[in-house]
Amino acid sequence: MRGKWKRRRFFNKINRFIRFFFLLFLVGLAFSYAMFQGGFVSWFLFFSFLPISLYSLLIFTYPLQQFQVTRKVDPQELTSGDRLIVSLELNRTFPFPLLYLLVEDVFTDDCNSKGSKQLLFPGFKRKITIDYQIEQIPRGEHAFYAVRLKTGDGLGFIEKERWITCEQTVLVYPKIIDIGYRLMESRFEQGGTASATQFQKDTTLVAGVRQYQPGDRFAWIDWKASARTNNMMSKEFELRQSNDLLFVLDRTPTDTFEEMVTFAASSVTAILQSGGQVGLYSVGAEKTLLSIKGGEMHQQQCMYHFAKVKSDSRVALGGLLKADGIVMKQQATLIIITSKLTRDLLESMGSYKQRKEGVHIFIIKKAGEKINSEEAALRVHATQRGFRVRIIDETNIQTVFSEVRRA
Repeated sequence: MRGKWKRRRFFNKINRFIRFFFLLFLVGLAFSYAMFQGGFVSWFLFFSFLPISLYSLLIFTYPLQQFQVTRKVDPQELTSGDRLIVSLELNRTFPFPLLYLLVEDVFTDDCNSKGSKQLLFPGFKRKITIDYQIEQIPRGEHAFYAVRLKTGDGLGFIEKERWITCEQTVLVYPKIIDIGYRLMESRFEQGGTASATQFQKDTTLVAGVRQYQPGDRFAWIDWKASARTNNMMSKEFELRQSNDLLFVLDRTPTDTFEEMVTFAASSVTAILQSGGQVGLYSVGAEKTLLSIKGGEMHQQQCMYHFAKVKSDSRVALGGLLKADGIVMKQQATLIIITSKLTRDLLESMGSYKQRKEGVHIFIIKKAGEKINSEEAALRVHATQRGFRVRIIDETNIQTVFSEVRRA
């Protein structure tokens, strides 16, 4: 986009000088006609054309650089589908009379607004204010590059254009849907049923002692038992279930990518606000891995990524997971968000399932769209292997986690 309007500036500058010399040619032609022809009519034509040509020459020399442009946007924080109100304020020092002034705010192509280009009749005004709106602004990072000013004389002999650099960036976050989520109930191995969540040591509950093993922490050593048995002994702790989740976002190009981002952002927000901990793995043109954490700061990092993420991966998700073993090293329940269930994806998840980790695959579809026969067969195969596969659209997105708990 930046290169496009720079090329336009170059060609407009050449065109302006061509028009200027053509105007001088017309003035000289009218004067020559009056000198050689003589009479009232020829001189009347010359003097009638002279004020127009003089104003055109003044327009040519008038510096549009004296305009100072300020842009204000409201609100500062936006979510997908919101309305963005933009206000442009133009100030100039010398009130030269302008017959018209075309003002255009230049920004990214994925935003559509008819009001960003307006024709004004400023006259002698020193201060000009323009307001316009961008309806249904899409998710992403939107850049405002410059403000284009264009003016000229009444007959179009001289047209002058100026691009005033006024860069500004607006970040639009994905729409957040209220998803009902409660942390999975933490139970100890004694008397509880194990679910497909991670087990970790609870250092507040000591179950017994055992022989010291390399890698045990220094704080785990039971000195009394070590002195009694004359061997290094470590404390044995209860195992409890945790609710750590690792989200994997499929960024291969698809028509439902915006729905996938909305579901991922809504899920992460609901889990973090419930006190859980989540991580994020996203690979496209750039690789992003956010470690498993909780808290408001981590939520802001996740939302920032969801605001800027694009469907720009050239490799299928299954191939990425096979090539990059970093996901397999994570001790957490795996949440895969994709638009299509493939055999490569299930094969890449085989080693993860063998480690007794929970794997949930959420397939995002458009409203009313159904999975094809191949996906249906793969879904049955995935269920037989212990994976939990759910088809998500706008009709069941709010109850998806409660349905998973009942499954």
